[in-house]
Amino acid sequence: MTQIPGSLVDFARQLLSHDLGNGSINDVASAMERWCRALHSRLAPVIGSAAFDALIGRAVKLAARNFAFLNDSSMGANCSADELRQALEGREQEEVTNAAVAILANFLWLLVIFIGENLGLRMVHEIWPDVPFKAPGSSTEEVQP
Repeated sequence: MTQIPGSLVDFARQLLSHDLGNGSINDVASAMERWCRALHSRLAPVIGSAAFDALIGRAVKLAARNFAFLNDSSMGANCSADELRQALEGREQEEVTNAAVAILANFLWLLVIFIGENLGLRMVHEIWPDVPFKAPGSSTEEVQP
């Protein structure tokens, strides 16, 4: 798999911090449940629940490459983060936040690969319209006619 574009990692970090609370480990796990449920409700009608579950499961496994404590974790049925909560216990706050960002960034990247950047990210942005996003490969420079 190719490396996740930095803009997706930044977007994942913004999505997580958008609904994080005070940033405790429990807050991170709760935020992960909320974004998982929001994504599921928007994406499952289009890609199906089984495909959504496969994407989120794969995202956790990919994140576990960099965060070994996630190896035996998954997002359970209905986006339950109980297993993740257990895996996160006793970890440093920064490591927990980075692991959550990695899961979400991997999910977004897999979604882009699966259904395309335009459709996938547009649907995600519909859930969080107030979170700014710069698409991979887009430029901040104005185009000259």
